[in-house]
Amino acid sequence: MRILVYGGSFDPPHRAHMLMLDAAIRTLRPDRVRVVPAYRSPLKPGANASGERRLRLTELAVRDCLPAARRRIVKVDPFEVRRGRTTYTWETLRHLNRKHPGAELVFLIGSDALADFGSWKRPGELARLCRFAVGRRAAAPAPALPKGPGLPRFTFIPGRFPDLSSTDARRRCLTGEDLSHALPRRVLKHVRRHSLYGLDLYDRLARELGPERFEHTVSVARQAAVLAIRHGLDAERAALAGLLHDCGRCIPIGKMADYARRRRLRVPYREETARQKPLLLHAHIGSDLARRRFGVSDPEVLSAIRNHALGSARMSALDRLIYTADACSADRDFPQARLIRRAALADLAEGYREAVRRKIEHILETGRWLHPSGALAWNAALSPS
Repeated sequence: MRILVYGGSFDPPHRAHMLMLDAAIRTLRPDRVRVVPAYRSPLKPGANASGERRLRLTELAVRDCLPAARRRIVKVDPFEVRRGRTTYTWETLRHLNRKHPGAELVFLIGSDALADFGSWKRPGELARLCRFAVGRRAAAPAPALPKGPGLPRFTFIPGRFPDLSSTDARRRCLTGEDLSHALPRRVLKHVRRHSLYGLDLYDRLARELGPERFEHTVSVARQAAVLAIRHGLDAERAALAGLLHDCGRCIPIGKMADYARRRRLRVPYREETARQKPLLLHAHIGSDLARRRFGVSDPEVLSAIRNHALGSARMSALDRLIYTADACSADRDFPQARLIRRAALADLAEGYREAVRRKIEHILETGRWLHPSGALAWNAALSPS
């Protein structure tokens, strides 16, 4: 008996997952198929949806994408999710080997997982327990197959599969983009019905911010994702920070100073800021709200929200990216925004310097108060990164 095993986070399962599974079934002709969502992948951060939710989403994807004849041999296996802890591939394969003694096990992976194979645990035991089938993404070059004594056997499945990823699907949820090409119909319907993968934040901000402010918020989230992808940063994290960067605007301007005092927010020159330009408090308020009201715990995301308006002498790459995206998002139609956007796409550090420069120039030209953090941000922007 041959059993095809397909493991992964499936957070969420997308069309490329199912196309690769369908091709593997047609090519390898297994007697049984076990699709095994991970409780938590050893090589990735924690899942965004719960294990039980991802089991359900994977079942919906299988139902949506596989012909009935092939669905009959497929089971979504809760083994790893129900264990409630990180489970390594060798443990899952050992479990299946004991459950089905004498069966030939074939483990299906994508070429992105193959690239990380050097980090997998117990390659010798994997070689004893199974062989690997690999599906290639259309846009990716064919990776070299690992070779050597004690390593498993690897073979490619014929064909190339769409360049989709769960990370990109989650990022598109945050930015309100179309997902019909990426997610199976039933999966997308379930994601929307239960407001998964940031859709709850998106919908809530749409209600709490005015239409114009919300349009700007989405525009910044999309620009942040574009810049992150261009410069090799985490696009999902950038989109989240962009989506929440102005959530402090939920608080009326007249109440911002009281909020900052009550929450003891560490705004530089807080009292002077409250007197001169209380609107500038919204970034620190937004960081506080993102943590308390919207459930964000990532310190880098919170920092980017906090620093997007005033800047500071110490700005992380994500801080600078969100500051820049806020200055050059597509809804900004003044000429300087286009210059900042062009510079940022070519070089993020130069784009950030241009954003700080243009903001300070505008403040001085209009005779307004320049927050001391603006000068610190400018001086730091001139220093090598």
